[in-house]
Amino acid sequence: MSTPNGLEPEFHELAAQQQHEAHLVDSAEDLYEHAPCGYLSTYPDGSNARVNATFCAWTGWSAQELVGRRKFAELLSAGGRIYHETHFDPLLRLQGSVRAIALDLVTADGSRLPVLVNATLRSDVAGRPLATRITVFDATERRAYEAELLAARRRAEQAVTWLGSIEQVVAELAAAPGMTEVSEIIERSATTVFGAVAGTVRLAASVAAGAPAPPIDLTGPQDLPGSVAARLRAGEVVRLEADAAAEVPQLVDALPGDGPVIVVPLRALDRTLGVLGLRLPRGERQVDEAEETRLLQTLGRQAGQALERARLSDNQRAVATTLQHSMLTTVLPDDPRLGLSTCYRPAGDLLEVGGDWYDAFLLDADRVAAVVGDVVGRGLPAAAAMGQLRSAVRALATIDAGPAALIERLDRFVDGVPAAAMATLVYAELDLRTGVLRYACAGHPPPVVVDAAGRAVVLWEGRSAPLGANFAGPAGGGRAEAVTTVRPGARVTLYSDGLVERRDRPLDECIDELAEVLGEWVNRPLELSTDELADRVLGAEGADDAAGGADDVCVLTVAFAPDPTFAVTVPARRAAVSGLRSDLSHWLETNGVLEDDRDCILLACSEVVSNSIEHGYADSGAGQVDVLATMRANLFRLRIRDAGVWRPRGAPGDRGRGLDLVRQLMDDVAVEHVAGTVVTMARQTS
Repeated sequence: MSTPNGLEPEFHELAAQQQHEAHLVDSAEDLYEHAPCGYLSTYPDGSNARVNATFCAWTGWSAQELVGRRKFAELLSAGGRIYHETHFDPLLRLQGSVRAIALDLVTADGSRLPVLVNATLRSDVAGRPLATRITVFDATERRAYEAELLAARRRAEQAVTWLGSIEQVVAELAAAPGMTEVSEIIERSATTVFGAVAGTVRLAASVAAGAPAPPIDLTGPQDLPGSVAARLRAGEVVRLEADAAAEVPQLVDALPGDGPVIVVPLRALDRTLGVLGLRLPRGERQVDEAEETRLLQTLGRQAGQALERARLSDNQRAVATTLQHSMLTTVLPDDPRLGLSTCYRPAGDLLEVGGDWYDAFLLDADRVAAVVGDVVGRGLPAAAAMGQLRSAVRALATIDAGPAALIERLDRFVDGVPAAAMATLVYAELDLRTGVLRYACAGHPPPVVVDAAGRAVVLWEGRSAPLGANFAGPAGGGRAEAVTTVRPGARVTLYSDGLVERRDRPLDECIDELAEVLGEWVNRPLELSTDELADRVLGAEGADDAAGGADDVCVLTVAFAPDPTFAVTVPARRAAVSGLRSDLSHWLETNGVLEDDRDCILLACSEVVSNSIEHGYADSGAGQVDVLATMRANLFRLRIRDAGVWRPRGAPGDRGRGLDLVRQLMDDVAVEHVAGTVVTMARQTS
């Protein structure tokens, strides 16, 4: 083929250029169709004008199904369509382009494809939209990566939260005073730290003494089918699904709910002291189980150590309390004219025994001594000194010496007992016939007397320095004492300084407050009022403030003739019995005793008094018989005492069987021969 006019070179050059351009067009088209991202072009109304093959391959839609038939927004998820309407399209029209918008495409099979979208809006010279070019990138791997990063971040944040909570729990465990408090903290941490529905602590039988929950058995064989005991003994945290939790019924019964269970061993000194059971909520939990297990093991070790400390602390406290109470008086005088009530509160935050003590004993048939003391210091030396001092008070107290003389003798006694030096005490003697009260205070808070009408008086007299302080008294006159008279129904309260000392209040103000409370409570039952007094005066704030929160409290209340009392002394003549019967009958009737009971009581009283006159004094008139009767509720008590010498009972058939009759008339009869004869009787009246 020839080229006209000699143009053959130019023709070949043009053909080559056209072929090159066609090749470029084919290459560009192939690049568009098979690019590593999806391409779309949309008309101003949003319908698809063109899509590339990559986009079709990703979504499963063909070009024929997309071009001219669907809009780009219709390919998005429901949330994506809303976002396209409210954000994507407005921003595109406002800015002319949007970049890196995360959306979900709905593919032909209904699945979702996470993508990142860039879009550019083309407009004419007048600013009217012509078309939108959209580039779509597959974000499946990026979305998974982001999810992993988010999960890792959440796990890290959860671990930080757990660690902070564990630190707080460990701090609370360190401050817990006993096993009950430790168990409560551990159970609370199960819900607050690990989100459990419920938690319970069960201790092993060997350490569960006094624990609030029944013990758990961890002593089975090493290989128990279906059991977790061996794994727990080895210190392993055990996770059980809800249907397998029955393997530990001791825990399941105490854990409401139907979710899985975690059992955490509480270990110390290479042994398992107990377990913590956690009932988890049903459903998936967004936690790192490996990290949770590690922290639960940490909690188990810390809790186990706290339990061991608390166990030792409880044992020491029990020993201290037993020792303290064993050194206090357990048997107080029993006299119908007398009521006694005591209260002892050890310092709440110390395990050592203290030096506070009380005692009450009869000096003779009609006088009672009461004392409250406080030895300086704590621990066994103070306890030993307290025991010696209490014994010395009993040994040195005599009928006629009096309080001042007793304290002077105690001054000499403490010279040989250094631990008792500077001890304080209040000592009082009450005459049960006359109500005369003699008392002395050696560096101790003053007694408080409250009469039957509730009028309270603080006895500030009869004061001197603590024991062993070489106190010479006014003008060298020795120790001081004072005397007052109390009437029937009155109460005398002795107490230690722990009841009234406060760090931020004057002592006299606290004592006046105590006297006011005692006056208000004079009609409360004596058995309850002393304990209630400690609760009221100390209270929550006072318990912390009392002597810095580290002092014992002793209270001893003596009630003088708290019940209706009949007392008379009968001459040892049989003729006096008639008058006694008349007076006693009137008193019984006045106190509401019915006729049948009165007849039995009068006959028993007459028989015993007659026996005392006849057998103790041979009806000589040279002696006397003391008769004392009291009523408390419906219990009548009678005491008849003489100082005569009874003749032994004669042969059978002889007289002298009056006591047999008395035992039939009364519910309880006792006869004691000590410096004469004392007959005590009691009868429950209607």
